Amino acid sequence: MDNITGEQKLLALIAHLSYFFGGLGFILAPLLIFLFKRDDPFVFEHARQALVAHLALLAAGVVVGLLCFLLIGFLLIPVLAVLALVLVVTSLIAGVKALNGEPYRYPLIQSLVAKIQ
Repeated sequence: MDNITGEQKLLALIAHLSYFFGGLGFILAPLLIFLFKRDDPFVFEHARQALVAHLALLAAGVVVGLLCFLLIGFLLIPVLAVLALVLVVTSLIAGVKALNGEPYRYPLIQSLVAKIQ
């Protein structure tokens, strides 16, 4: 990427690290950036990657939460904790890449990312 501005880097960083906002901020921030920065390929791609990663973790959390009612989900809570830790680590890596003006692709979710345009 050439001539990536500080604003572009900041928006990409916010998209990746938005889980620190709490509540639904971890979905809303990358979603809003994704929707309003479609004309900026750098920011759009970072927001798209972050949005899919965060939605995937949210979906896994909902499934595990529902399965907890059947007592099966309690066995999956450690798996969910590992997934959350992986999201934190990969998001931090993505944030560093964004600050350096470099692209980043989250592992294991690229088939889902490709479906979102």
